[in-house]
Order: sequence, then C-alpha cells, then structure tokens
Amino acid sequence: MFNTIGIISKPFDPVSEGTATELREFLEDQGIVVVNNSVIIAEQADLIIVVGGDGSILNTARTFVDNNIPILGINLGRLGFLADVSVGQMFDMVSKVLKGEYTKEERCLLCCQVEQDGQIVYQSVALNDIVINRQDALKMIEFDVYIDDKFVNNQRADGLIITTPTGSTAYALSSGGPIMHPGVNAIGLVSICPHTMSHRPLIVPGDSGIIVRIKDNSEGVSIHVDGQTSCPIVPGQEIRVRQHGSFIHLLHPKDYDYFEIIRSKLHWGSKLS
Repeated sequence: MFNTIGIISKPFDPVSEGTATELREFLEDQGIVVVNNSVIIAEQADLIIVVGGDGSILNTARTFVDNNIPILGINLGRLGFLADVSVGQMFDMVSKVLKGEYTKEERCLLCCQVEQDGQIVYQSVALNDIVINRQDALKMIEFDVYIDDKFVNNQRADGLIITTPTGSTAYALSSGGPIMHPGVNAIGLVSICPHTMSHRPLIVPGDSGIIVRIKDNSEGVSIHVDGQTSCPIVPGQEIRVRQHGSFIHLLHPKDYDYFEIIRSKLHWGSKLS
C-alpha cells in the first residue's frame, strides 16, 4: 500500500537521526523507496514516518497538511499524545502498517491570519493552538473577541488560547480549558488568567470564524503557533482564525485507545504517594 515513504527526524538529534537510519535500512530491505527531502516527500511520498516526538509531528503536520499524506509517529521519549509508537515497537508496527494493519484518524487544524487595513501580513496553520499573549512584560492585554462577526466580549487577560481538540490537552488544559475528544468538530477559546473570573472557557462550532482585535493600549503582543513559530502584533491589527480546509491523517496501531493515552499522560487513577 505504501511504496514511497518519507522519514523525518529531529534535526541535530543523534538519537533521532540514528533511529531514522535504522528505519531507512529496514524499509529499503523490503523494497520501499525512502526519501527525506521535503520537496520530494510532498511530491512523491504516500506515507510520512516522523521519528521524534509530538513537537516533530506538529511541525510535520503544518508543513504537509495540504498534501494529504498520512503520518505515523515514532516516539523517542515519554508517551506522546500524537507520537504513540515506541522505538521498541517500531519495526513491528511499521511491518503491520505496510500490510494495511492500522487505524487512521483525522485531525483538524486552524488557519490563522493577521490582517491590517484589509491586507494579510501573516498567516499560518496550527495543529494544537494559536496563543495570543505578551512575552516581555507581566502586563495584561486588552482585546475584543468576535465570533461569526458577532461581538462576544471585551477581555483584559494575560492572553487567549484558541485551540483545536488536539490542542485541548496542551497549553489550554493547563489554563483550565476542557479536554475535547479529537473527533469533536469544535474550536476552544481559553483565556489566560483573565482579570474577571466570569470569563470561562468557550467551545464553539468547528466552522466558526473567530476575530480577535487588540486594543490600542496593548503593545508588545505576539501570536504563537503551536509554540513553534510566532509573529508580533501591533494595536489595530486583527487576528482571524478558522478551521483549515485540509485535515491530517494520523496512523495508529490497531489497538489504539485515546482514553488509555489520556489516563497515562494525566495519571488518572494513580495513587498518590
């Protein structure tokens, strides 16, 4: 089913690169064409295997989301939410994938645009979240929130997290947001330390259009995409967020259980020592 496979490793990480080399040799011994150039992956690969962790998958998802190439994550560290195949299981799992024995899961992304006077000055996509905050000072920012062109509220807070269901177990969770199952078609808005305690996390339909307008008294604001890329925002600019038009497809073992991963990562049911 998969004849050309792209392998992506974590740059400058000898463990990741060494594991990727072992995987390349394993695949080539079975007659699979292996590529690692991004342009060739986008044009020719029918599967991407990421050797790293959740951060590597976030970057890969943003890069290749519009190419409709399924992604399998090999996790080199702790149990990941996205990269759920351990190195010890790698050869066995890859062999099963080549035989068609896997579960495929669709995940949505967010599209973010920063506009000024009707012109787009920055745009990106996010698998986890888009965070609006101030990095260089312990001062709140003020902003207005609109959903589908309807005014929602004015907020003074340390920031705002706009999250996908995938990202609901990341920064949004630590800020008091709810866990959303990846199959839910929704977008979450979670305020970071709001000045008014009545500001609670808000879940809106996945096809909603969200606008955040930074007020003139808020300077030094930036947006951060998946915690990996960022862009400074000046007062008067608008941040527009909606669901991206393409999805990514994650491959998992046949016995993949989302709730088992949640239990393990969040230590549900663990006894306190």
